[in-house]
Amino acid sequence: MSAAQYSILLASPTEASILGKISGDSFLTDRHTQMKGLGKNPYKLENSMAAAVARQALSPSIVVLKAVDNETGEIAGWVSWIFRGFTVEETVEIRDAVPYVDTTLKSLEQSNDKPIPKGQIRKDRDAVEDDPIKELEKLTDEDLKSWMSKLMADDTRCMYISSLCVAPKWQSKGVGSALLRWGTKTADTAGVFIWVHSSENAWHLYAKYGFKVIGTLDVDLDQYAPAPAPDNGGKWGHYVFWYMRREPSESQR
Repeated sequence: MSAAQYSILLASPTEASILGKISGDSFLTDRHTQMKGLGKNPYKLENSMAAAVARQALSPSIVVLKAVDNETGEIAGWVSWIFRGFTVEETVEIRDAVPYVDTTLKSLEQSNDKPIPKGQIRKDRDAVEDDPIKELEKLTDEDLKSWMSKLMADDTRCMYISSLCVAPKWQSKGVGSALLRWGTKTADTAGVFIWVHSSENAWHLYAKYGFKVIGTLDVDLDQYAPAPAPDNGGKWGHYVFWYMRREPSESQR
C-alpha cells in the first residue's frame, strides 16, 4: 500500500485514549510488555501511553502525529517526535505546517488480537515477596537515561522518537513507514540526526530508513519473571532493546 493511502495529521490531547489503545493493541505479542503486566502492580501500556500522549500533545517541544486511513477514517498508527535544541518558535512552525482533522471513535473498536491467557501465570504472583518487575524497570530505565545523556548533551540539536505504534489491523501495510518519512524529511531539512530506543520487533523498520545500530541492551527476562511463561516451555527468553541513530541526508536539504 502506498503512503498516499494515509494522511499524516496532527494528533490532539482529546485523542489520547484512542492512541493509548493502539499502543496496547500493538504490543499484545511483545514478550517484555507481557511480562511487565505480571508485576504486583501490573503495568498497563494502554493507560500509560494515553497519559503520555495527553501530556506530549501539549508540549512545545513535541509533535504527536497520527496516520489516518483515507478510506475508513480510522487512526492506523501514531508517532511522538521530540525536538531537542529547537526553539519553541521553530517547533511551533513545524507543528503548524501539519494539518489537523478530528477523527471518529472507530479506532477504539476492539481488535481481533487477544492477549495471552493470564489466569495460570498470575496465580503465583502473590507468592513473590518482592516485585522483580521493578528491578527490570530500574535496569531498563537507567540504561535509557544513560543513552539519553550521551546522545543529547545540553547543546545537542536533534530529533528523538519517543513512541511509534501501529494498530495490529494495519501492521505491515506501510503505516510505520508513512509516519517515519515525515520525520526523516523534517530532520533532513533541519540538518539534524534522529535517534530511537527501539523495541525488539521494530528495529528492522528503522534500519530500512537509514538508522544504524549504536548499542543494544540484552535482557534475560527469566531473571525477572514473577511466573513462568505460558508457552515456550515456561521460558520468557532474552529480549533485546536497540539504540539506533540516523544521520541527516545532505541530498535532501
